[in-house]
Amino acid sequence: MNAVRRSTLSAARRHPERISAATWLACAALTLVALCISLPHDGADTGDDRVGAGRTCRSALPADQELSCGTYGFGDLRYVCPVPDAPRRCSRTTQVRIRNAGPSTVYVTVIHGPRQGERRQGPEREIAPGHTAGLRPGQGDLLFDLTLRGAGPLKTLTVVSVR
Repeated sequence: MNAVRRSTLSAARRHPERISAATWLACAALTLVALCISLPHDGADTGDDRVGAGRTCRSALPADQELSCGTYGFGDLRYVCPVPDAPRRCSRTTQVRIRNAGPSTVYVTVIHGPRQGERRQGPEREIAPGHTAGLRPGQGDLLFDLTLRGAGPLKTLTVVSVR
């Protein structure tokens, strides 16, 4: 009788450990799924890191916070490359035309400079909902980045064209 009681007790003691490990694994998996779902992502993003027509930059940040569209959504704004894997065929970006596809007014700033590591911030431009604007770097400069902010709950810019 004691031998039966010990084997049952031993199995009962091991079972909570298995449940605990399974619970931790399930929690970790759910956390990972929730994190992936909650992170912002660009539905038009094909994995190509260069800016192109149709790319979108969205921000749900508060009005006092800026979103850098060059590091999320728009990709690399310095060059226009007809073929992503052929850097020798790239030319400098001279203009990016964007459309405010969101419901509220947005404010966009161009970050530009003569070379990598040297950056200047241009004046802030106001773009009303539904309107399009051409953004350019300074004379002879590289166009590094765009920043986006606005008062509304959701700010959205869509690239119309890149030259």
